Amino acid sequence: MFNFAKQLAKNLLWLAVRFSGLPWLIREVWRRNQVGIMVYHDPEPKIFHKHISFLSKHYNFIGLSQLVNAIHQQNWSSIPNKALVITIDDGHKNNYALLETIRAFQLQPTIFVCSHIVDTQRHFWWKNGYPNNASLKQLTRTEMLQRLHDEVGYSPKKNYPDRQALSREEMQEMQAAGVDFQAHTCFHPILPHCSAEESWQEINECRHKLEHLLGRTVAHFAYPNGDYSDRDIQYLKQAGFHSARTMDFGWNTLNTDLFKLKALDINESASISKLAAQLTGVFYWFKPHHE
Repeated sequence: MFNFAKQLAKNLLWLAVRFSGLPWLIREVWRRNQVGIMVYHDPEPKIFHKHISFLSKHYNFIGLSQLVNAIHQQNWSSIPNKALVITIDDGHKNNYALLETIRAFQLQPTIFVCSHIVDTQRHFWWKNGYPNNASLKQLTRTEMLQRLHDEVGYSPKKNYPDRQALSREEMQEMQAAGVDFQAHTCFHPILPHCSAEESWQEINECRHKLEHLLGRTVAHFAYPNGDYSDRDIQYLKQAGFHSARTMDFGWNTLNTDLFKLKALDINESASISKLAAQLTGVFYWFKPHHE
């Protein structure tokens, strides 16, 4: 009963914010000439369709490259008002089911994929039954892999009976429909917790593997878990990347650092009222440590 009442109160709060005029004020006045980058991971196709349908009535979708080029050239003339970039992280196999919505709304989403997991039977490290994935994010890469191996038998290069990531054929079909596949490391480590050699390999090898897989240049990157350091940024530049998206909350302008692109991390199962409320940014300030 308590949980039901708590959820009801939250729903009423989302509804109140949605119809308070605040989303309109944020969208039409404060952030009108700035660009939001939304982040999804493995959204349920029906909910994703509802989100995109709602967003299409209030925002103008653009591709990530359009934003990056505008910042690089210091020329905002190609950016429409109320611009929104859709990004999806990791390369989960269920992303293929989003293709109908992508085609229907002529989206140009960027899917940041783990190059050594897509087109394989390998698994994502956080999808193998370990009871506390958050605790693993505090460990070095070596310690993380050792604990996963000892407790759940996980190995990043192990082939499993089931597939968790997109196949080459699915990626090719999605790419033909306008999906922009970009880099998200080889195996999704927490980069600042990697050694210098591990970080460089995850960045550089990811780009080369994806370019071979896709048959085209890969120029953009997203930090796994949103974590990065000055060292990792330097490696990205050395590897030839043009930009990197963080999970730092905010909107992007002509002055945004191309290797610190800001993001709007929303609940991908959110109701439309909650989605509208989250896009105001108000609730970000109430999250612990602004995570």
